[in-house]
Amino acid sequence: MALNRLETSTRISAVSLAVIATVAVGWFLKVAEPILIPIILGALLAFLMAGISRELERIPFYSRVIPGWLRMTMTTIVLFVVLMVGVGFFARNLEPVVRAVPQYAESLSGTLANLTARFDYEVELTWQSLDRVVFDNIDLQSVIRYTLNSVSYSAGYMALVFLYAILFLIERESISGKIAAIVPDQDARKTVWHTIDLITEQIGTYFTTKTLINAVLGGICWVIFTVFGVEFAAFFAVLTAVFNYIPYVGSWIAMALPMLFAIGKYGLGIEAMGLFGALSIAQFGIGYFWEPRLMGRSMNLSPVIVMVSLAAWAAIWGPIGAILSVILTSGIMTIMSFFRITRPLAIMLTNNGEIPSEMAVRKEG
Repeated sequence: MALNRLETSTRISAVSLAVIATVAVGWFLKVAEPILIPIILGALLAFLMAGISRELERIPFYSRVIPGWLRMTMTTIVLFVVLMVGVGFFARNLEPVVRAVPQYAESLSGTLANLTARFDYEVELTWQSLDRVVFDNIDLQSVIRYTLNSVSYSAGYMALVFLYAILFLIERESISGKIAAIVPDQDARKTVWHTIDLITEQIGTYFTTKTLINAVLGGICWVIFTVFGVEFAAFFAVLTAVFNYIPYVGSWIAMALPMLFAIGKYGLGIEAMGLFGALSIAQFGIGYFWEPRLMGRSMNLSPVIVMVSLAAWAAIWGPIGAILSVILTSGIMTIMSFFRITRPLAIMLTNNGEIPSEMAVRKEG
C-alpha cells in the first residue's frame, strides 16, 4: 500500500513538474522572441541555401566546372537579392493596398445591401461599421504606420538573418570535431549524429520543397489575378505564396483579401465566382495532390498535432510562429524519439506511429 502511494505521489510530482516546465519554456520562448526568431530564420535560410546548392549539383557539368564554395556563394548572393527585392516590393505595395480596402469595403456593402434587399431584409454595412465590428476600435492609421515601419525595419532584420545563415554554414565545417569532444563515447556520438542528420534532412527537404511549391502557387495565382483583372495582382500572389507556409489554412486566409477586392469590383457576379473557383482549383490541386507527392512523409506529423502546434506556436510567436510551427514541432519530435522516456510522446505526434529513430536504424541497416 505504501509503495503504491509512493508511486502515485511520484507520478503526480512528475506531471506537475512537466506542466511547470512547459509553462516556463513557453514563457521563455515568448520573452526571448527577438533573439530566437532571427537565429531560427537564419538556420532555415542556411538549410535553404544548402538545399538549392545541392539541387544545382544535378545540372550536367555544373558541379565539375563550378566548385562547391562558389556555388554556395552564388546561391547566397542570389537569395539575398531576391529577398531584399521582396521586402522592397512589400514596402511599396502594402500602403496602397491597405488604403484601398475602405473603398472596396464600401462597394462590398452596396453589393450586400442589394443582395439582402431581394429577401426583404435591410442591412447597412459601411467601412466604419465594419471597422468597429472587425477591429473593435483599432486605429487603422496606426496599424498602417506600424506595418510600414515593420516592413522598413525588415531590411535590416533580413541582413541580420543572412548573417546568422552564413555563420551557420561556416560553423557546420567544425561541428564534427566539437561533437567528438563533447560526446567521447562512440555509441552516444552515433546517436547524436543520427539525430542531427535526421533533423537536417527533414527540415532541409521540407523547407526547400515547400519554398518551391509556394513559388509555383504564387505564380499560378498571379496569372489568375491578372486574367480576372484584380488590382494589386502581384502583391496578392506573393502574399499567397508566403501564407502557404502556414499549414492547411494559410493559403485560404490569403484568398480573403483578393476576394474582397474582386467582390467589391464585380459584385457577386460570374467574375467573382469564376475567380473563387479558379483559386480553389489551384489550392486543391497543389495543396492536396501535388504537394503530398513531393513531400512524401518528410514530416510525418499527425494532422491534429499540426493544427495544435499551429495554434500553440502562433500564440507564442504570432505569424512567424505559425509559419515555423511544422518545422519546430518536427524537430522536437525527432529529438524526443531518440530517448526512451520521451519516445511514447514522439509516437503520439506522428501520423503513422513510425518515429524518426526507427527510420534511421532501418535506413542504416
